[in-house]
Amino acid sequence: MFSIMKKWFWYDWILVAIRTIWLVIIASAGFVNPSLITGSLGFVLSFALVIYLVPFIVRYRKEAWYLPIEVMATGFFYLYLAYAAPELLWSFVLLVITIGLASSRTTYVWTGILCGIVFPVLNGWIADRLPFEFIVSCSLGFAIGFAFNILIQSHQQARIIQEQKQLLEQHIKRIEELTLLEERSRLSHELHDTIGHSLTSLIIGVESLRSTVPNSQFERIDSLVGIAQHSLVDIRKHLHQLSHAPLSHSLSESLQQLSEEFMKSTGTTVKFRVIGSETLVTQKINFCLHRCLQESLTNAVRHGQANVISVQLHFDSQQLRLQIEDNGIGMEENQFGFGLGGMKERLEQFHGTLSIHSGFIICHIPLQTEPVHDAIRLLIVDDQVIIADSLKQILDQHADFIVVGTAGDGREALEHCERSQPDIVLMEIRMQGMGGLETLLEVKQRWPLMKVVFMTTFEDSLQAATALECGAEGYILKSTHPREMKEALKLIYNGGTWIDQSVATRVFEEMKRQREQLEKIGSSPENYPYGLTKREIEILSHLSDGLRYKSIAAKLFLSEGTIRNYCSILYSKLGVNNREEAIKMARAKNIV
Repeated sequence: MFSIMKKWFWYDWILVAIRTIWLVIIASAGFVNPSLITGSLGFVLSFALVIYLVPFIVRYRKEAWYLPIEVMATGFFYLYLAYAAPELLWSFVLLVITIGLASSRTTYVWTGILCGIVFPVLNGWIADRLPFEFIVSCSLGFAIGFAFNILIQSHQQARIIQEQKQLLEQHIKRIEELTLLEERSRLSHELHDTIGHSLTSLIIGVESLRSTVPNSQFERIDSLVGIAQHSLVDIRKHLHQLSHAPLSHSLSESLQQLSEEFMKSTGTTVKFRVIGSETLVTQKINFCLHRCLQESLTNAVRHGQANVISVQLHFDSQQLRLQIEDNGIGMEENQFGFGLGGMKERLEQFHGTLSIHSGFIICHIPLQTEPVHDAIRLLIVDDQVIIADSLKQILDQHADFIVVGTAGDGREALEHCERSQPDIVLMEIRMQGMGGLETLLEVKQRWPLMKVVFMTTFEDSLQAATALECGAEGYILKSTHPREMKEALKLIYNGGTWIDQSVATRVFEEMKRQREQLEKIGSSPENYPYGLTKREIEILSHLSDGLRYKSIAAKLFLSEGTIRNYCSILYSKLGVNNREEAIKMARAKNIV
C-alpha cells in the first residue's frame, strides 16, 4: 500500500481527503449529537468505516470493480441512513462528488442517474421528505466531481505529453551523438584509406628514384621523404582523434551506460544484466546493438507504456544475444516501421536476426560469420516429388550448395544419410510412412553432429517448439524466398539456429505464457527450485558431472546450439553468469 501511495498525485490525495472528511462528519455526528441517529450507533459507525475502506482498497487492487462497488455500497448505506439518521442525508453529496470524480466518459451516464436521481428519490421516500432538494444537491455534487475529473484528465494528458517530449528529446540527442560518431568514424577511415595510401605511395615512389639520381640529390630526396613521413604521422594522429568515441569501451559497459542514462532521464526502471563471459566485439557491432537497445527502450516507453524494462546481454562462443523484455501493454501486431526496420537492417549486416513479440525483443548476432568456403552438402526429404525436385534445382544453382540426393520418406532419408553423410537434412515434417520427427530422433541418435532443418507449408508454433526441443536446428516455411532460405542454411551450417519470423513470435508467446505459469506455481513444494524444468535439471546434472556442451548434446540427442540455449536460460534462472557458478550454486543448494 505504501509503495502505491508514493506514486499518488495531488488529485489522489484530494479524493482521500474528501472521503476522510465524510467519515469524520459521520463519526462526529454520532458522538457529539447521538440523538441524530435513531438506530444503533455502533452499527452505523461500523457500516461507515466499511464504506470508507472497502472501495478505497478495491480502487488500487482491481480498478475495474471500483465504481460498481462504490456506487452500490454508498447507495445502500444511505438507504439505511435515511431510516436510521435522516438528518445526515446531506453528507451523501460528499461521496457523490468522489463518484463523479472517478467516473469516465463511458460510465458517467449510469453513475449520474443512480447518484443524482435514483438514490436521492429513494432516500427522500424512506425519510418521508420531498426528494427535490436531494436531487438538486446530489446532481450538482456529481457535476462538480465530473468536471473536476475532466480537469484531472487534462492534467494527466499534459503530464504524458511532457514525458513523451522528454523521451523524444533524449532519443533525438542520442541519435545525433551516435550519428556524429558513426560519421566521424566513416570519415576517418575514408581519409586514412585515401590520403594515407597516397602519402605511402609517394614515400615508396620517391625512395625508388634514389638509385637513378646523383648523390648530390640524396639530401633533397631525404627531405621530401621526411616531409611525407611527418605528414603521414600527423594525419594518423588527427584521424585517431577524429575516430575516438565513447563507445570504444566494452559492449556491456556501453549498453549499461545507455540503460542508466535512459533510466535517469525518463524515470523508467531498467534492469541490465550480462550472462556469460564477455568477448570482444568490433566497434560496428557495438554501434549496432547500441542503436537496437536505444530503439527498443524508446518503443517500450512510447508505445508500450512500460515502467519496468529488463535487458539481458548473453555471450557464448558462437552467438551474441540482446534480449529486451518490458511490462508494458505491447503492440497488437508487429509493424516494421522506420525504427524496427532500421534495427532489422543493422542486424542483417552482421548476419543477425530480429525477433519481436509483444513486450519481447531478441537481437541475435552469430559470432562466427565467416563465409562458407566448402560447399554445404544437402539432403532434401519430401514425399511430394515436385517440391523435392524444385528445391534441388534451386539450391544446385548456388555454388555454396551441393544436393547429394532426395528422399521421399524417413526410411529412405536414413539410407541416404548412411551413404552420403550430408551436412544438413532439409526435411518435410509431415510425410507418409516414417514422419519427420521420428526421423529426426533417429538421425540425432546415429549422427549427433548432422544438422536437421524442418520445412513445412503451414505455421504451427507447437510443432516448431517440439521440433526444436527434439534437436532440430531450423524451422522454415516452404513459402520462404529462396534467397532467405539460402542465408538460413548458411547460418545453420555455421552453428546458428533459424526459426521463421511468423512462427517465432508465436513460440515466444508460448514461452512467455509458460514462464508466467512457472512464476505462479514456482513456490509449490512439488516443483523444481528456481522455476527449473525437468530438462534443465537434467542438463545441470550433466554440467555438474563435468560434461561439455557437445557431449551433453550427443547424450540427449539434441544439437549443441539447443544445449547452449538451455544453458543460457538455466543461468538466468539461477542468477549466475557461467557454468562454474551454476555448478557451484547447484551443489551448495543441493539442486542436483
